[in-house]
Amino acid sequence: MVGLPARGKSYITKMLMRYLTWSGFPVKSFNAGNLRRQGGNAGASAQFFSSTEEATKRREAIADACMAEAIEWLRMHKSVCVAIFDATNTTKRRRQRLIDRCRQVTGITAVFVESICDNKEILERNYSLKLANDDYRTMDPAKARADFIQRVKEYETRYQTVADTEDGGEICYIKLFNVGQKVEMHHCSGYLMSQIGFFLSNIHISPRCIWLTRHAESEDQLSGILGSHRGELTKNGRNYCRELSAFLRKCRREMEEAGQVETSGDILVLMGTAPVHYSTLQAMMMRGSSPNLTSDLNGEFTPGGALHCKGFQAMSTSLLNELDGGVCNGLSYAEIQQDYPDLWGARERDKLNFRYPNGESYKDVIGRLRPIIIELERQRRSILVISHLAVQRCLYAYFTGTPMEEIPFLEMDMHTVAELRPGAFDCEVRTVKLWETSPECPTPLK
Repeated sequence: MVGLPARGKSYITKMLMRYLTWSGFPVKSFNAGNLRRQGGNAGASAQFFSSTEEATKRREAIADACMAEAIEWLRMHKSVCVAIFDATNTTKRRRQRLIDRCRQVTGITAVFVESICDNKEILERNYSLKLANDDYRTMDPAKARADFIQRVKEYETRYQTVADTEDGGEICYIKLFNVGQKVEMHHCSGYLMSQIGFFLSNIHISPRCIWLTRHAESEDQLSGILGSHRGELTKNGRNYCRELSAFLRKCRREMEEAGQVETSGDILVLMGTAPVHYSTLQAMMMRGSSPNLTSDLNGEFTPGGALHCKGFQAMSTSLLNELDGGVCNGLSYAEIQQDYPDLWGARERDKLNFRYPNGESYKDVIGRLRPIIIELERQRRSILVISHLAVQRCLYAYFTGTPMEEIPFLEMDMHTVAELRPGAFDCEVRTVKLWETSPECPTPLK
């Protein structure tokens, strides 16, 4: 990482770690500030960050130690992996030292991600967050702020933005301006670098909600049919749609009152292409009494299409369809246990990697959801996602940082909304039960 203090480097690091982990790459962050505090320099004043020879040597020693840890971690892995050195790295001299150190080990490439921010509103918010860290937690807020501002000024005196001419013109870098407002890339070729650049060009810090909900209860579910796609809802399912519509109206009103709705702030609904997804949307819209969430749909909404009405937009994609049960689709759970006992046993032993014949595994679903993840990160509007259980589990796991091996066991109840509020360093989660399910509705296999 490269950038002045309070420019969102650690925020970008956490976002990138989450995405790369989801994409299957081992990744670890090495934070120079944390190493400094662990070494007994917590609460160091602005003098520690001055340009004096002694202060410079102490900072360089910490940076070298942190970089050595990162290099050693990379050497331990035989597969492609990513170590993120989270520090200011604001001078050409420091960056060249890092490049030279990486070249001492075969197979390691240095890529610099620079965060540049001149948005006063963002900076003020970041300054406030900084005052809560271990350096300032016990200090008087006014004195802490003054000291931190002085620390930033010390860095500004020697700050050199990354230039194309560094490392003989071969430097690899990605520059972010005001957290996603603009992105520049230089010498970033190859799959992994391209993925990192693409992801970083879609992140932002605008407040919004992401609501995850399984489709409303259907008649197929009461029969315990695997991969149920038909759209006939039960009475409880239709009642849930009514409550979901009211819930969204209430949430939108609260966001408007808090000034958290963008000018193009229609609630976006993303869903799969199965008839049961369409039926859920249709019942929700027809039950709504608000013009922001009402539509007769009149049969014109087709799978893969889009619906627009005041304050609302719905889009469907097969990427959000249920995990494909292959040869087991259309069977009840009892029939699978009886007719395919070997498959049943294999799935019980490894639910994450088990793939149905002619179907999918959870790992397959995770892979196909990558474009959806990018869309959820990119959107500044609040979003409702309607899908089956496996997809809900995968999306929930991404935003909450749930380990991949735990995904098949996540509890995602019917007729319940998981409300996610992505924040600077974590994701606030709230679950809201809106309606009960039928007693005879079986616990799902997937």
